Formats: sequence, structure tokens, C-alpha cells
Amino acid sequence: MKMKFSWKALIVAPAVVPFIISTLMVIANHGKSLLASFAFLFVLSSMISYGTTIFVFLPCLYLLSKFTTLRYSWVGLLGIVIGVAILLPVDWVCYQTSGMDSGPPQGTFYEYLLRNWWDPVDWVFPVGGLITAMLYWFLANRFCRPNTVG
Repeated sequence: MKMKFSWKALIVAPAVVPFIISTLMVIANHGKSLLASFAFLFVLSSMISYGTTIFVFLPCLYLLSKFTTLRYSWVGLLGIVIGVAILLPVDWVCYQTSGMDSGPPQGTFYEYLLRNWWDPVDWVFPVGGLITAMLYWFLANRFCRPNTVG
């Protein structure tokens, strides 16, 4: 199956995970202004989600479609791989600033990754990549006309 492009899928799919994460974080932290907190978190996470979808996921999906027949399993795996690829620079910055006096901590970056493997924030990226990729795939295939070539 060829890659299909849909504006509706591009608008909806990257917004779902930021909406869920922002909602969960606002519920978990009972602040004074829930709406302002939600809006701030949603806008910040949406910038990452839309940027990654537009500038990384769609070009990678197009390249993948040139080498193999696209199936939901390939699209999901691509979402996970991109999620991990986006996570690594974030973890690198966290590693560099997590030691004494905001310097690098004791140990290597690999040890840091193993130590933080079960951190829920780290799992947001690959799981969010999977959810966004699968939503895009489902929505693009649903909204595209059968004769539309992506």
C-alpha cells in the first residue's frame, strides 16, 4: 500500500497525545489555574508533536513506502523508532544537567539510560510516537479517496 496523505489526519493525529498528556499532568498537579496549566502544556507538547510529525515522521514514512509495502506494523515500528530518536537528545540534556551543580553526573550516559528506563516520562516518547503514527495511518487511510495517490 502506498503512503497516503490527509490534511485531516495531519491535523488530528499529532494533537491526541499532547491532549492526553496535558490532561493527565493537570489532573495530577492540582494547581491554581488548571486551564492555564493545560494550555501551556498542550502548546509546548504540541510543538514537539507537530514538528516531529511534519519534519520527521512524514518524510520517513514516504521513504519507507519507497522500499516496502506499508502495513500498520511498519508504521507502528516507525513511530516507536522516531519516538526513541526524539527521546535520546532530551535524555542527553537531562543527563548533562543532572549531576552536582548542574554538571554531568557520575557514570556514563548508557548507565543513566538504564537507570531511568522505567521513568514514565521516558515512555511517553516511544508510546506517543506509536499512537501518533497509528492514528495518522488509520485516519489517512480512512479519509483518502481510493484513487488518491500519496
